[in-house]
Amino acid sequence: MEYLSYSRLSLLETCGLRFFYEYVLQLEPEDPVPTHHASFGKILHGLYEQHANTFGNTGFEALKSLYDDTFKAMLPEFPDRDTAVTFYRNGVQAIARFSRYRVTDVVSSEREFLLDVGADTPPVKGFIDRVIYTKEHGYMVADLKTGKVFVGRNPKKMRQLVIYSLACEQIYSEPAHSGYFDFIVYGARDWVDISTDDREQTKAWVREKWEQIRREQFPPRYSAGFCSQYCPFRSRCPEYGQRAARHIG
Repeated sequence: MEYLSYSRLSLLETCGLRFFYEYVLQLEPEDPVPTHHASFGKILHGLYEQHANTFGNTGFEALKSLYDDTFKAMLPEFPDRDTAVTFYRNGVQAIARFSRYRVTDVVSSEREFLLDVGADTPPVKGFIDRVIYTKEHGYMVADLKTGKVFVGRNPKKMRQLVIYSLACEQIYSEPAHSGYFDFIVYGARDWVDISTDDREQTKAWVREKWEQIRREQFPPRYSAGFCSQYCPFRSRCPEYGQRAARHIG
């Protein structure tokens, strides 16, 4: 495997078999899954980046105009009109929020990295949504979220910011000592402090997951909602087949 990523390793924890089908066998999706969540997130990430890259000079009206154009293209992805209307309104609300952000402290937006974690482990690839620097707090990292609010200190969720902190150290010779999840649809931010122990534990977690991949340990993990709606390989999965047969019976 050429590289790892936070999303890949998180999927491995969610369901090893799904990871195996997608990233080891590299199968094409076989079962339909909703795509509007991902497409919506991609649109807002792009506008969020543009706002920072133009030093805040791309204001609400310009961002909304771009949003309207791109949103039209994804209308066929929505299951019904009501869902489309809800997402559209959420997007406008999010743009109204982040178009007012001060971005003079933003060092970089969508900063690509290839993080070396050692121990013959493939590098971790990713993009930091926003790197911020102030004399008072040093480097800080931010990750944009377009879904529901969660607790940032949750170890599984926080690993993403910790990986960003490690990448920051590799790029700028100084780690980010704090970061936040920016829940732009709901108007919330959850800040977390990032310690040396957090960084070491996350590197160990990456190496542990790579060892699992190397040993070809890909156990299925059944979750009714995830499997029935979001797994594009459910018809191939023996675990899902057995559960579905039991439910029907």
